[in-house]
Amino acid sequence: MKRHTSTWKKQSLSELQELAKQYPIVAIADIEGFPADLFQKIRKKLKGKAEIRVSKTRLIKRMLEEHYSKEKEFHTHAQKMCAILFTKLNPFELFAIVKKNKGKTSAKPGQLAPEDILIPAGDTGLPPGPALSDLKNAGLKVKMQGPTIHIAADKIVTKKGEAISAPVAAVLSKLNIKPIKVGLNITAILENKTVYLSTVLDIDEEKVLANFKKAYLDALSLALEIGYSTPETIKILVQKAFGQAKIIALKAKIVTPYTVQELLRQADAVAADLKSKLKETAIEKPIEEKKEEKKEEKSVKKDSKETKSKKEEPKEEKKE
Repeated sequence: MKRHTSTWKKQSLSELQELAKQYPIVAIADIEGFPADLFQKIRKKLKGKAEIRVSKTRLIKRMLEEHYSKEKEFHTHAQKMCAILFTKLNPFELFAIVKKNKGKTSAKPGQLAPEDILIPAGDTGLPPGPALSDLKNAGLKVKMQGPTIHIAADKIVTKKGEAISAPVAAVLSKLNIKPIKVGLNITAILENKTVYLSTVLDIDEEKVLANFKKAYLDALSLALEIGYSTPETIKILVQKAFGQAKIIALKAKIVTPYTVQELLRQADAVAADLKSKLKETAIEKPIEEKKEEKKEEKSVKKDSKETKSKKEEPKEEKKE
């Protein structure tokens, strides 16, 4: 038995040493309490991207001391139950893949709820008996409907951030509700003598991308403002200079292939404006002449009336 154990240890150590020679990047993951079925899923997801091995902690530490003797900070992360990953992926890429591929597991009493835990209304599939009391103890409204227990209404049994009670954990297990998300806990990654801790690797990709986009747009705006030529700004700067030169040429009435059409439009607009003004003047003159004629007619009539009245006055004197 001892010989068999000794042979297994040698083979395991030899395999770890060979992998350390082949791959430039190595990571340590804490797998204590990690479900075996989820571990197999992660292994499948990483197939072709990373080699993952589980071995005795002492063997892993020995391999690390032999191949990464100067990176003592990295050795300290090989504690308790751990797995070691060998890859050629960028550390951040490896961490992102592992982070995305989380699984769900059953809740344990005392665990903090990552989100509101909801038990929906409906048939539980459980027969009457002890299960009825368990469901009531968890704060659920239940009723018998046929041969099984039914939950009458949706119920949030634990709010986000609260500890999961023992009765709730027992009911969740009976209903096969797994509210706890778990993933492979990579604690550190070593690349070119640089140790990346999980706190550094765990980044919000969307936020980082948004920051990169903002930085790019800010830099582009500044470069355009100061007229700094780059492959990204040269086209915009040329377009801007062309637009400004065209505006000056139009104001100065300089005829070029790029201004001739606009200058012709302007001239046409001026001509049309003058034409409309001439028409207005031509219409106004006859109206004024007619007004003058009417005034003259009125004055003539007035004069004739006055002369008539003067002729009539002497006749009256003779009668007297």
